[in-house]
Amino acid sequence: MAKSDKAGIVTPFKISVTIQMTDLVFHKAEKYIEEDLEYYFSGERDIHSQVKPGQDIYSFTPNSTHLNVDLNDGKIGNLFFPFAQGSLDRIYIGISFPLFANSWGAAFLSHLMTLVKPGGCVVLPVYPEMQASEKNYWSRSILENIFISRSRWKGMSNIWAENDGVMSMRIGRKPAPQIASNARYIFTQGSKSAFRQMMSTETSTNLAEQFLSLHLTHWESANISAILERIIQDHFGRKAVASLAILGRQTTNPLIAIECLLSPYINISSAISETTIEQTAANDWQDASDMHNSQIENGLSVESTGASALMQIDSVNIIFINTLSTVNHFDEPADVLAKAWQKLSPNGLLIVYDGDQSLAPEQLHSLLSNFGSIQHYSAIAASEHKTDVEISHYSLLIEEELRAENKDKKGLFWVVQKKV
Repeated sequence: MAKSDKAGIVTPFKISVTIQMTDLVFHKAEKYIEEDLEYYFSGERDIHSQVKPGQDIYSFTPNSTHLNVDLNDGKIGNLFFPFAQGSLDRIYIGISFPLFANSWGAAFLSHLMTLVKPGGCVVLPVYPEMQASEKNYWSRSILENIFISRSRWKGMSNIWAENDGVMSMRIGRKPAPQIASNARYIFTQGSKSAFRQMMSTETSTNLAEQFLSLHLTHWESANISAILERIIQDHFGRKAVASLAILGRQTTNPLIAIECLLSPYINISSAISETTIEQTAANDWQDASDMHNSQIENGLSVESTGASALMQIDSVNIIFINTLSTVNHFDEPADVLAKAWQKLSPNGLLIVYDGDQSLAPEQLHSLLSNFGSIQHYSAIAASEHKTDVEISHYSLLIEEELRAENKDKKGLFWVVQKKV
């Protein structure tokens, strides 16, 4: 465009256009937002501002109830909001966000790659190899093993090393792979499942409530299954075949069983799981099972009545009690544990997750120490807690939580092996 001066001479003038980037960041919860943003905005990790987000970056958490997302409303959105494919510029994973280096985490990253525009990216924190292995978090080598997209040195890789502790994922020579996991189900079918349940129920539950319930159940199961997977891997390795029983009337249980059956990092041949009889979208595990039927085949059995799962078992390698207070209300905790112990095969594992902290740590210790020595695993990072040994983390807030968890022994995974 041009303008005329007083002499009638036409001179060009420039129009300055600012292109606004659509940047999102995922947090574990609202209290971690400030620290997560500081990680990416500070010059410590991104000296040359290669992946520094824009000031108008929008925050999301798994437990937010805000579903009517407007990227200009200044609110905290729900992580599972169904974004259109190719609609975002950059997605950042906060250092607080518990993204484990397993199939669920890989499937989640693959999904995020479908949401970014050409030239966009997913930015995430990575740990040095030993620290990543300690917590089952992502390192550069793990990312490259799963998402590499070029032959030797030809073509553009999906994985870019930005700076120390920061990697980005971009669309390379070929799309990111599809990973067999519940994450793939929830991000492709979750909204449909919530809508279907709303249409079929006679209660006053609305679509938003069904949506939130379903996705929070999947989120909880993803975190529990990541810790359980690590415990099994530490004791059985990747190749040893094992059977699994999950006890407790929890909607997460069938999803945990499915994730374990699908995992290439452990070798679960069969899984029996208890669940509730409540008919909600959150308990609609059958859809997730059907999506992966070719991988699971006949390996999954789900029960919804009392101690029926234990009654069906002759012998099993691993028994996971997902919150002791939800197992058969007719039995005392000591009786439940004794019955479970009898069903364990030699060298089998009894794992108790103190999810609701209904029993004091001293009570749990007293009950479980009758069977042998106890190991404690964190419910925050996929790592064993050891006396006077701290688990490091990029988040100072989470490091403090890990110290408190190790000291107080509350909300942990308690593990006893049946030694022969």
